[in-house]
Amino acid sequence: MIEYDLRPLRCPQLFVQFKWQLKQANIKADAVRFFYTKEQDLRDIMRYLDSQDMVFQHNQQSEPFFIQVECVND
Repeated sequence: MIEYDLRPLRCPQLFVQFKWQLKQANIKADAVRFFYTKEQDLRDIMRYLDSQDMVFQHNQQSEPFFIQVECVND
C-alpha cells in the first residue's frame, strides 16, 4: 500500500495531485491511502471515485482522516 498526504494541498492542486498519485499507485500497488484534513473540500474527489466505480474506504469519523482506494491492475 502506498500512502500520500494531501493535507498541505488546496484546490485545484488537491484534485490534480489526487488523480496523479492514484494513477501512479495503479501501476505500483494494490491500494493507496490519501490523508486529508476535515477542512478540505473533497467533493470533486468523491464525485470522481463514484463516477469511476472505484472501490474505496472513507474514514471520516476520527483522525487521521483518509480515503483508501483499491487499485485495479489490468
